[in-house]
Amino acid sequence: MKLNNSSSIPLYVQLKDIIKSEINNGHYKHNQQLPTEVELCNIYGVSRITARRAVSDLVEEGFLKRQQGKGTFVKEKILKRELISVNGFSEHIIESGEKPNSQILSCDEVEGNSELYEMLNVNEDSPLLQLKRLLYIDDEPFVLEIAHYPLERFQNLQEYITQSKSTYGTLSKKYGVKFASNTKTINVVLADAEQSKYLKCDLGQPLYFIEKVAYDVNKVPVHTSFLYLRADRAKFTINTANN
Repeated sequence: MKLNNSSSIPLYVQLKDIIKSEINNGHYKHNQQLPTEVELCNIYGVSRITARRAVSDLVEEGFLKRQQGKGTFVKEKILKRELISVNGFSEHIIESGEKPNSQILSCDEVEGNSELYEMLNVNEDSPLLQLKRLLYIDDEPFVLEIAHYPLERFQNLQEYITQSKSTYGTLSKKYGVKFASNTKTINVVLADAEQSKYLKCDLGQPLYFIEKVAYDVNKVPVHTSFLYLRADRAKFTINTANN
């Protein structure tokens, strides 16, 4: 692909835009090594000065990262999430213009503990469905989730969940749930063997650990979730407004 030498837009800016576009459309994948400066010159018909300027700017803007002695690589995506958001993972990712996906690791009826029963506000002999999932964005693992749902309220939920990509979509369509609010507690923990395996990170790497309880419009708990996210690939925002 050649650049437009007659355009008023500087060549390095044109090259930046092309590389960003090719990152977004998957031509250059996350963690993939970018072609060298010489290769970029041959591919796009530019000088080394132009290629170097474009790459340097993309590094500063967070699209690329340099690894000493190895080269320049496409940087991993950062999941930016409103901390008090009510919608589910799939809905949030779709709204962000990304492609969500999930892998169910297990989905079983279990006995809870006193903490779970209290969080869900159900009797201590109530059956719970434990759903363990790995949540992806564009085929990259982002979140390890362990969720619990009261089966007395959501009968046959196991069957519906395994047939759907969105648990919130299932709860809304099959059971008429309208989500209204949630509470979240966030901490930082160190990845254990299971978490490092699923999230493709080093053992002991910092993770965000979020404890969440979601509520419907009647302020009745719908589910709990324990979520693990790599701290280097996620950040949270809190938006407030003056009354």
